[in-house]
Amino acid sequence: MAGLTDMEELIATVPEKDIASYLREAMVCYGAAAYRGCIVLTHIALFEGLRQKLLALAPVNTVAKAVSAVIEPLAASQKVFELPLIHQMKGAGIITQLEADILEQLNKQRNKAAHPSGHFVTAEEARFVFSEAVQKFLSQPIRQTSVAVSGIIAKIAGPNFFPSAMMPDLNAVTLQETQTLDPAGMPQLVVKLVEVLEGTDPVASRNAGLFLLSLASRRDPSTCATLVKGFLDPKAANNVHAQNISMLITADPSLLLTLAPATRMRVEALLLKNANDVGIGVPFTELRNPAHVLASAISVLGEAFLIANYKLFVDWVMGKVPYSPEFVRALKTSPTLLKSLTEQYLERASHSQWDTSNPFAAALPALDSALAEVLSDEDAFRMVAAVVRGADWNGFGPMEIANGKFASMPAVKAKALAFVTANPTAAQPAIASFGLSFVLPSFMANYF
Repeated sequence: MAGLTDMEELIATVPEKDIASYLREAMVCYGAAAYRGCIVLTHIALFEGLRQKLLALAPVNTVAKAVSAVIEPLAASQKVFELPLIHQMKGAGIITQLEADILEQLNKQRNKAAHPSGHFVTAEEARFVFSEAVQKFLSQPIRQTSVAVSGIIAKIAGPNFFPSAMMPDLNAVTLQETQTLDPAGMPQLVVKLVEVLEGTDPVASRNAGLFLLSLASRRDPSTCATLVKGFLDPKAANNVHAQNISMLITADPSLLLTLAPATRMRVEALLLKNANDVGIGVPFTELRNPAHVLASAISVLGEAFLIANYKLFVDWVMGKVPYSPEFVRALKTSPTLLKSLTEQYLERASHSQWDTSNPFAAALPALDSALAEVLSDEDAFRMVAAVVRGADWNGFGPMEIANGKFASMPAVKAKALAFVTANPTAAQPAIASFGLSFVLPSFMANYF
């Protein structure tokens, strides 16, 4: 049992020296079988310790300051302040209902021990009071709901709150800021951050958005549920949150898993709005890039889920045919979408219109490694044939690649060669499928 934990070890967990001194006196009483004295001194340490913790926070925390403003006059005039302290802390959200109940029980046990009541105090009761006071309160920082949350919100408007927007740096800041926040306080924090996000201070709004993004990046199921309840459910009806919600989904695609039907439809509409606002011209690394949103979601949820539940968004991204190695790699285990992307790439490579074939040819060298990872040997050979067809239409981009014998696409070229070596009879139909008149030997001589 926790109440049997060695007292000396428990005292070592209390950081305040004067409070630890009270506890050592309580331990001496226990060793002398003065169990009433042990409980009374533990009670003094407990409530004086809570009072000191609040006083230490009061200069930087409005909730702690308000509670201290009520309690300090009572303590200064030697009046009973223990029950008012419990009630004030519970009302301010500093402690939970369960913790308030424990404190009230410990206060009652002290009263029975300190006053003539006919109550016989046992060693077990003294050990229990001692261990409960230390383990649940004196060894712990003030870490519940309102105090920790208000401390974060009080600083969120600082222009240097997030010195960097890199995700590892964001996570380092938010981890430090929430280290004293009990999990029970996360819903309140999310609600407050959303309020700031919708506020008029641009710096505070940006920081709140980054804070929410960092929370999502933890990919913690309980935090995910809190973000859905505190942000997506109440705010998905507002178009202004299209980009923020899209970025949150990139950070944690599991946000999409438990949405109610109305929220799901609204979120898809926001994904489409963000896609139309942002396009695919922004760097893929940006979390708002719709191709990045889809790639991240596929990596976690799979293509079947996305096609079944977010088909309009999937179709939008696939229709834009992103030229991104990261996006290509994300489709490696998504056969339906990979086939669609491959066919669109082949169509663009072989297109008769230069404004289609040239931009794709310009992107191909950067796509080479990724394409080699996801394409079959046959599709790699088809890609070579498609580029040759584009060159046949006098597209200068495909011509440059083809005339260079695909030196700028070494990985795809190697896979294409492997296909010809293993399946020479299948290679000729692949060439003919693009309207090329080459026989296989001359094709290989010209481009390999």
